[in-house]
Amino acid sequence: MRTLLHAALIAGLVTAPIVPVAAKTETGEAKLARITAGRTPGKMVDCINTSMVGSMGSEKLPGIGMAYRQGTIWYVSRFDDCPMLRDDTIVITKLHSSQLCRGDIADLRMAGANIPMGSCIFGGFTPYTKP
Repeated sequence: MRTLLHAALIAGLVTAPIVPVAAKTETGEAKLARITAGRTPGKMVDCINTSMVGSMGSEKLPGIGMAYRQGTIWYVSRFDDCPMLRDDTIVITKLHSSQLCRGDIADLRMAGANIPMGSCIFGGFTPYTKP
């Protein structure tokens, strides 16, 4: 009887339909819309102070660039033609001062393999604030 029960359970598992679990990925444009929702863009600046960035947060915007939060302000920098920037890309920024500036370079690496994928150049930083 016990063997018959195990066989029935195994048969049920084998014949059960397999439904793939889709990974929820958010496009760069969708992330940008979420970050800037209810916010007003300000005048673009050339540099942002990085001393607060680590504790406040950043968001990778696949195919677009990066967004950095300082307090209640989000600063968005669009990379100039950077299709290699994806959700699974690691962004490495080499800083030469306490600021991240237009023209600084972000090196991209493949996650998990540490394989170089290219570099992208930061544009200016547009602040988005709540009114």
